[in-house]
Amino acid sequence: MDKIFAPEYLRNEQGWIIFPNDVGWRKELFPPAVMKHLAKMQLHLEWELVKYVSEPGDIIMDPMAGTGTVMIAATMGRNVVCIDIEEGYNKIQQRVLEHLKQNFDLGNIILLHGNSKVVLPIPCNHIIFSPPYASAFKPAKKTSKFVKDKYRVDDREYTEYARTQGNVGILNTFLYNQHMDRVYKLCYQSLPTGGTMSVVTKDIIEGGERVYLSKWIENVCIKHGFVLQDWFKHQIMGGPYQDMRRAKGEETVDDEDILIYRRIK
Repeated sequence: MDKIFAPEYLRNEQGWIIFPNDVGWRKELFPPAVMKHLAKMQLHLEWELVKYVSEPGDIIMDPMAGTGTVMIAATMGRNVVCIDIEEGYNKIQQRVLEHLKQNFDLGNIILLHGNSKVVLPIPCNHIIFSPPYASAFKPAKKTSKFVKDKYRVDDREYTEYARTQGNVGILNTFLYNQHMDRVYKLCYQSLPTGGTMSVVTKDIIEGGERVYLSKWIENVCIKHGFVLQDWFKHQIMGGPYQDMRRAKGEETVDDEDILIYRRIK
């Protein structure tokens, strides 16, 4: 690949990409309903991934599409497949699609309400997604009356869309790993030779120790035949929870991994 990923953005001293705040841009492109989701893909990151891995006319799929940030690819001449198990997110995606139609000449967009472990494989050229964490939708243990742990969310507007059996975000780590192993296998089967899968994920802190989720993903993807093409990092925005932990001298996760795999056989 002769492209450079996100060449226009600054890097910090660790080499992590610094994307600007995307809230204003998102409000310009998408209806207000998408703002309720607390784990949206960074919009500048999504845009750059689409440019980096694909060409106009390609089909890009997100098997856990949430509110449908990947639909920005349809404004760039790509075709898009969004899959989500939650009916609430599928309905939001429909609103996003109608909103975008009013302002853009779009590529083809298919919205599927279903479990990616059941509906995949679906032929596409590239996959871009950010999977939820294990137990992500279980109520949080509040550390103070002012701050929530946004890894395990207790925001009602968020969790109302995450109650369907089979949603990996409500599974414990053991079951989550089993289900996601199958998802990555089906993603591999969905791609042609040369196709790519971009996974955006962030490590977590549990019991004072950093859990390297990206390394588990790497091991599973290689097992199913993927080859790691690129591994980038970007600096994530801070917040009150991270600020509080830093003030106490605790470790925080300040980077998000961008893993790009390719099917070569």
